[in-house]
Amino acid sequence: MINLSSVRALVIAPHPDDEVFGCGGIIHRIKREGGKVYVMYVTVGTAMDFSAKGISTADERISEIEKVADYLDFDDFDIALSGDKYHLKLDTTPQGELVHAIERGSKLALHKIEPNLVLTTSNHDYNQDHRAVFKATVTALRPASLKQKSYQSMLATYELPYHAWNTAETLSSSSLYVKLEEADLNAKIEALQLYQSQLKQADSPLSVHGVKTMASYRGLQCGAMAAETFWLKRLAIL
Repeated sequence: MINLSSVRALVIAPHPDDEVFGCGGIIHRIKREGGKVYVMYVTVGTAMDFSAKGISTADERISEIEKVADYLDFDDFDIALSGDKYHLKLDTTPQGELVHAIERGSKLALHKIEPNLVLTTSNHDYNQDHRAVFKATVTALRPASLKQKSYQSMLATYELPYHAWNTAETLSSSSLYVKLEEADLNAKIEALQLYQSQLKQADSPLSVHGVKTMASYRGLQCGAMAAETFWLKRLAIL
């Protein structure tokens, strides 16, 4: 069993709301059980979207981050590469720049906070920023002498509600399930509702209905009322 009270988790979110859609439940559970959670937002910017307004601004999204961070009681958060130069363009950003931000360059870099759990996005995501962040995270977590850098014993990718739409012929079965108590799921939903610029109507996966449905389905797979699922990329018992 993983003792969540001893977890120092770094959640790497390419954009604001990824951390709640994918990890909101485990974030609340880690904090509830006494662990620490840090969230690195890789980029925030202004973008056109499929919302009622048709656009969400960087200032609007930063304000939402601050509300979510306060509500879920993050131990800290940081925006690693802010501005429209990077937002939705991480696939054209040099990988070395992304790796440096995750490894050493940002306030919540691996070298500075030394997490023992890292949660990041999937390489099978259709979003180009998410795929770029996955590759950079894997590189940043490459093993080396402990005299030279810290070692993260656990790396997993988190599930987003739209992952059924992807380029892979098949996806491997989830390898890690995290049971959510009612309080954890409720906190996830409340946090999502603070992302008003991004939350969609009930017929979209990126909605309260979509998140509840996914949590219930994943719960059925592990004998729980609700759950979040992850794909383990590394688990070292040291």
